[in-house]
Amino acid sequence: MSAAASAATATEDAAATVHRLAALVAGGLPLDRAWRMLGTDAAEVDARIGAVREGGGLVTAVLDVARQTGAPTAPTLERLAGMLRERAAQARALDAALAGTRATARLVMVLPVVGLGFGAALGLDVVGALAGGGLATWSVLAGAVLLVAAWSWSRAIVRHAARGDEAPGIALDLVAVALAGGGAVDRARTAAAAALIDAGVASSGWDDVDAALDLARRAGVPVRGLLLAEASAARVRARLEGEARAERAAVQLALPLGVCVLPAFSLLVVVPLVVSMLEGALAPLG
Repeated sequence: MSAAASAATATEDAAATVHRLAALVAGGLPLDRAWRMLGTDAAEVDARIGAVREGGGLVTAVLDVARQTGAPTAPTLERLAGMLRERAAQARALDAALAGTRATARLVMVLPVVGLGFGAALGLDVVGALAGGGLATWSVLAGAVLLVAAWSWSRAIVRHAARGDEAPGIALDLVAVALAGGGAVDRARTAAAAALIDAGVASSGWDDVDAALDLARRAGVPVRGLLLAEASAARVRARLEGEARAERAAVQLALPLGVCVLPAFSLLVVVPLVVSMLEGALAPLG
C-alpha cells in the first residue's frame, strides 16, 4: 500500500471515530464516558492521524477550544469529522492520479532482470560479461546509478504533490468554535491560536481569520457565519489545489522515466548482452 493510501485509511478511521464520538455526546453522554465507550482517547486518534503524515493534534486542539470557551461539543466534532474525511479524499485522489505512472515505472525497472535472464537462456555468458570488469561492468554500474536517480527524483515529485496545508481552514473553524461559546472576538482568536500551538498543529489561514473579523466589524454583522463559510471555502481551495498537484505530478513522473529509467535499461541490458555476444563470437578467434 502506498503512503497516500495508508494516510487516507488512517484518516478515515479517525474521522469515523470522531463522528461516533459526536453522536454519543449529542445523545447526552459526557465526553470522558463517550471516549471510554469507544475504547480510545483524543491522543490516540491524533496519533492515528499523524502516523503517516505530519499534523497530528487536531482533535486535541478542537476539544481544548470547546472546553475553554463552553462551545457545544457535538457540532464541533461533526465538523471536524467532515474535515478529516475531506483530507482522506485528497490523499486517495493523489494515490489514484499517480497509480498508472507508478505501475509503469515498476514494470520498466523489472525489465532489466528479464532481459538479462533472456540473454542467459539463449546461452550468452551474461554473468561473465558483467563480472569481467570491462565495458559491461561499467555499463551496469552507470545504469544502477540512473535507477537510483530515477527513484529519488520520483519520490521528490510525489512528496511535492502531497504537500499542502494539513488542516485547511482549521484556524477559521476554531475561532468560530470559540465564538459559539459566547466569548469576545479577541479572546476567541487567542484561545484558538493557543490551542493549535499547544497541540503541535502547524496552521495557516490566520490572515483569512483577520480579514473575516475586520469585514464583520466594518459591516456590523455576526462574524461566526462568515468564519465558517471561509473555512469551507478554504477546504474547497485546498482540495482543488491538491487535485491539480496530483495531475501535474502524474505528468512530471514521466520525466525520470524517460531521462533515467529508459537509458538505464539500455545500460543494464543492451550493452551487457552486446558485449557477451561479441565475446562469445570472438572467443574462437582468440
